[in-house]
Formats: sequence, C-alpha cells, structure tokens
Amino acid sequence: MPNYLNDKKEKSVYLYVCGSDYAAIEFTRNYNPQEVYEEMSINGESLRVIDEDEYIELRIVEFKQVDSTFVDWIKDNLCDYDQLKARDIIEVKQV
Repeated sequence: MPNYLNDKKEKSVYLYVCGSDYAAIEFTRNYNPQEVYEEMSINGESLRVIDEDEYIELRIVEFKQVDSTFVDWIKDNLCDYDQLKARDIIEVKQV
C-alpha cells in the first residue's frame, strides 16, 4: 500500500466546511474557497461563520503534507453523499 504521508515539512491546508444540510454544496457553489481562505488568513481568522441562506462554518485546518489521492480515496470510500453535502474539506494553497 502506498505511503500517503511524507516526511517533508510541507503542509496541506484545507477549509473544513460544515453547517446546515447543504452547507458544503452551497459554499462551493457560491464562493471561491481559495479567495475565502486568503481573506481569512489576512484577517487572522481560523473560523468564519456565514449565516445567509444556509448556515456555514469554515475552519482552516492544517496537516503535514497529505497526498490528495488519499483525501479523494477517503471521500470516495468512507463518506457518502449525505455527509459530503453538509460537511467537506476543500484543499487550498497555503499563503
């Protein structure tokens, strides 16, 4: 089995999106995750709440470098659609 984590000091950065039933879908439909992440970083935010049509919480989470293939595998094999429409992780480029 491949090693999905490496020993480099690089990070993988994600926006963890959660909230109401369709929070993750609405967030990706209405916002640019990279732009939101960059704005949050500039403002020193690690948590942001958007309470408009859907209630959406965003958290910046960081890990040691994670292979995106592993994340895709987790989403495809351990999560179902009902979970991912309400909460998801979206990879962003670290600033």
